[in-house]
Amino acid sequence: MARNFQVLSVGLDRGLMTSRSLLLRTSGYAVHEALSRLQALTMVHSDLIDVLLICHTVPENEKQTLVSAVRKQRLLIPILCISESEFPGPSSDGCTVISNMPAELLAAIDSAVNEPPGLRPILG
Repeated sequence: MARNFQVLSVGLDRGLMTSRSLLLRTSGYAVHEALSRLQALTMVHSDLIDVLLICHTVPENEKQTLVSAVRKQRLLIPILCISESEFPGPSSDGCTVISNMPAELLAAIDSAVNEPPGLRPILG
C-alpha cells in the first residue's frame, strides 16, 4: 500500500479537503494541502510534489491561472481537476478532469503517478 507519492490538494472548502486528504492518506499517499494559489505555487516550486489535485471549489479563472503558472514551473507534473459532476467532462485547460467519487478519484491519481512522464498528455 505504501505509494510514497506526494499529492498537493488545492481547494477552498476545508471540510472537503480534510475528508479527501484522509482518503488519500489512508490509501498511502502523502498529502499537502493548500487553501490558496500562492500556497500551491510555493509547494509546487519546491519540486517535492508528484501530482497536483485541484478541487471543484476553486473558481474557474483561479484554476486556469494556477494551471498555467504550474505548467511554467513543472511541465510534466500531472494536474487533476475534480469535477462537480459524478460524470466528468473532457479534459481541458492543462488538467485532466476527474470524478469526485472516491474509487474513481483514487484510480485517476494512481494512473497519473504510475504513467511515465513522457506518455502523459500535456494539455492546454
